[in-house]
Amino acid sequence: MSLHGKKFMRRRRLMSRIRHVKDDWLTPVEYLPYIDALLGDIDLDPCSTHLANSEFLRAKKIYTLEEDGLNIQESWKGTTYLFPPTYGRCSFNKQRGTWRWSLNAGTGAKAPSVIWFRRLLREWKLRNIPEALFYTTYPEMMRVCPEIWDFPMCIPTDRANLIHGREFFRVPAPLFWGYFIYLPPVSFGFDQVERFRYIFKHLGKLIT
Repeated sequence: MSLHGKKFMRRRRLMSRIRHVKDDWLTPVEYLPYIDALLGDIDLDPCSTHLANSEFLRAKKIYTLEEDGLNIQESWKGTTYLFPPTYGRCSFNKQRGTWRWSLNAGTGAKAPSVIWFRRLLREWKLRNIPEALFYTTYPEMMRVCPEIWDFPMCIPTDRANLIHGREFFRVPAPLFWGYFIYLPPVSFGFDQVERFRYIFKHLGKLIT
């Protein structure tokens, strides 16, 4: 195997070193100033860990794996940032009426990004969430979740240099790319969308 091939395989092993949600990847640190400029104080991160939140995003409230923010009965409240799991699948349990996340799932299972976004969208439509920013590294969502095209998006030019959720390392050459979806305050109308454009235009391609 060539030197280039060995480096590629090493990066693949690093990116697949996920055994638990606490090992999952975090938002690239260089995006945090943009997120802060848009949202200000973040009220809720419904998919996080205490360690990750204290080191990076610092939302006022988070839901962890144990609290199961995806299925929690109480409404999500306040300005929200969401980066759902990058791996595994979600399958629906008809008996419990909830989604179950696992590393593997059967027929009919869906990517976590799709299921988490639809919960976020529901809370936004109910006005429980006045404003939200969603980030994902799942490109297929553009095809299987057409709801996202109703909202402004930003596709950064550079690939996503994600942070490992437990050890906080980053790979030398990122393999994946990601994008942001913005759910604006309804009362602000187009002015708020323009603010998103102004802040995120430095990152990459804007679709509004």
